[in-house]
Amino acid sequence: MTLLIVLSIMTLTACTDSTTSPVLISDASFSGGGTSPEITVENFLNDLNKALKDPTINRTDVRDQWADTLSNYFVPVERNTQRIAIRSSLDNFAAGVAQLNVDETVSFDIQFEPARRIKDVDDTVIVEVPNAKIAMVINRNSNRGNIAIWSQNESLGYLIGNNSNTFPVVHVGVRWFLTEN
Repeated sequence: MTLLIVLSIMTLTACTDSTTSPVLISDASFSGGGTSPEITVENFLNDLNKALKDPTINRTDVRDQWADTLSNYFVPVERNTQRIAIRSSLDNFAAGVAQLNVDETVSFDIQFEPARRIKDVDDTVIVEVPNAKIAMVINRNSNRGNIAIWSQNESLGYLIGNNSNTFPVVHVGVRWFLTEN
């Protein structure tokens, strides 16, 4: 069960990688993203953190809202694919949380230092999030109080599959967007 939750988080955070290539955009409605590469990445991680802590994540409509919110950080041409991947990951996450015993709770906390640019190439920036990690804890309520029965701190880079805590961000119009390319 614990492995299912960790794998769900790994899938959820694996929505980005560190490879870069030009992104062609034809969509004229550039909502979402952020005003700078650093803000885009930090806001995405903050919203991901909120989604993982949402006590109503077991509801289908809530997972739909979070999938929409999180996918809007991506370039418009990648959003549908990201929305599907994020929603699937949130479904797996909610299913894993539902498997906890009645007296158990799980918590996730994404922690990171301010994001910084480490590489600029044309309209693509690689943003590093120093010391980014995710703390995962399963607690059990007992007659002695709330006791951690399992905990793990893992590098966010390890979970997203690049071991470097980096995110490619592309500039389109006046906004910055995460990209998988």
